[in-house]
Amino acid sequence: MEKKERRVVFAAGLALLLVFTFTDLQISMAIANKPLWARVFEVVGEIPFTVLTIAGCAMLFRFRTKKNIAWNILCAVGAGALFLLFSLMGGFMTYNYLTDNLGQISMVWMVLIALTMAGLGVWIACLVPGEKRGEALRYAATALLYCLLVIVIMNSLKTVWGRMRFREMTDPVHEFTRWYQIVPRGGFDNIYASFPSGHSMNSAGVILLMLLPPMIPALAGKGRILHAIVYVWCAVVGVSRVFMGAHFASDVTVGILLSLTIFEVLRAVVYRKKSTDSAA
Repeated sequence: MEKKERRVVFAAGLALLLVFTFTDLQISMAIANKPLWARVFEVVGEIPFTVLTIAGCAMLFRFRTKKNIAWNILCAVGAGALFLLFSLMGGFMTYNYLTDNLGQISMVWMVLIALTMAGLGVWIACLVPGEKRGEALRYAATALLYCLLVIVIMNSLKTVWGRMRFREMTDPVHEFTRWYQIVPRGGFDNIYASFPSGHSMNSAGVILLMLLPPMIPALAGKGRILHAIVYVWCAVVGVSRVFMGAHFASDVTVGILLSLTIFEVLRAVVYRKKSTDSAA
C-alpha cells in the first residue's frame, strides 16, 4: 500500500472498531442467520491466501540456486516439502468447511482440492519470467513468513483471549464479552476462539496479489484492479463471518487490521533489503 492509502485503510479500520465496540452484540443478533452465500464464503474465504502461499513455495523451488549441488538439493527438498505441506493443509482445511456445511463427503474431495490449489500455485509461479528471479524469491520469502506469522499470532491470540463465538451462546446478553476483554479459558477451545477472526486474517492475505505485477508481465498496469479485488474480498469474507455467527464485527475488523499490519511490516523489511542491496 502507498502511504496515503495505508493511512486511509487503517484510520477507517480503527473508526469501525470503535463503532463495533458498542454495537457488536446488536449487529450479530440482527444478522447472524447463516445464509447460503455466507456458507459459501466460509468454504472459499481462505483459499486465495493459501494458493498465493503455495505459489511462493513453487517460486522458491523453481528459482533455487543451482551453483552448489548440496545447497540445490537442500533447497529443492525444503521448497518441495513446504509446497506439499501447504497444499495438503489447504485441501484439508477446505474439506473440513465443506463437511461442516454439507455433511460427510468423500475424502477424494480433499485430494482434488489440494491438487487444484497446487496446480494454481504452480501456474502462478510459471508466469514469472526467468529474469525476475530476485523478485520471485523476495515474494516467496514474504508470502511464507506472512503465512507463518498469521498462523502463530492468530492462534496465540485466540488461545489467550477466550472470547466466545456468538453462535455458541445460549444466553448472549450474559455470555457476551467485548473484544478488549480477556477471559482466560485454560487453553485453546474452538467455542472460545472468536477473537480475532481467522478467516478475516487469512482473507486479507490476498493482499499478496499486490506484489505480483512487478514480476508478472500480464499483470502490469493492473494495480488498481488488484487493489479493488483485495478490499472487496476482505470485506465480503469478513461480513460473511458475522452472518455465520462465527465472529463479531470487531473480531473481523481486528483480524483484517492485524493481517495487513503483518504484511506491511514484512514487505518493508524484505523489500527494503532490495533497496539497500541495490545502493551497495
